[in-house]
Amino acid sequence: MRTPLTLGAIALAAALAAPQEANADDGFYIGIGAGGATLEADLGPSVFPSLPSEIDEDDSAIKIFGGYNWDLPVVTLGVEAAYADFGEPDIDVAGDLLLIDTTALKLWGTASIGVGPVDVFGKLGTIMWDSEAEFLGSSDSADGSDMGYGLGARFAIGSLEIRGEYEIYDLDGADLSMLSLGVAYRF
Repeated sequence: MRTPLTLGAIALAAALAAPQEANADDGFYIGIGAGGATLEADLGPSVFPSLPSEIDEDDSAIKIFGGYNWDLPVVTLGVEAAYADFGEPDIDVAGDLLLIDTTALKLWGTASIGVGPVDVFGKLGTIMWDSEAEFLGSSDSADGSDMGYGLGARFAIGSLEIRGEYEIYDLDGADLSMLSLGVAYRF
């Protein structure tokens, strides 16, 4: 026969265990993603007559990221930092190649909500980018800090997450986007 004190201890233990289970998404995570990046830019008039006035090029891209999530009753809020290499699209200009290499550090605020076994999330933040262009043996670089936003979905299997994301960055005079599939580990 159980005493009221034993029943009270069991109820207290169950109550303490419930918030831990509800906050299972709390904590740190790290991950990697790969996919494709698209660079669209209006180059304007050029001293090189064969140089296009605008570009719309794709290349493969990769990113590493990490962050922290706070699981609240309705929504999960988080912060995320990432490094991305958007590849090096090469544009054929009258037999010569125009190479553009863009990398970035990103800092996001995130919000997600569970829809069955899948979480959908949105991102809003800043991107600190660096772009280097090389053409006919000469090179030039530009850098800046601009806004970015994105949408995605993730599916968790224990501590492992599979993520699909689409991110858009409004750079000075150019639009850059990345579609990626990634994996993250929560600990």
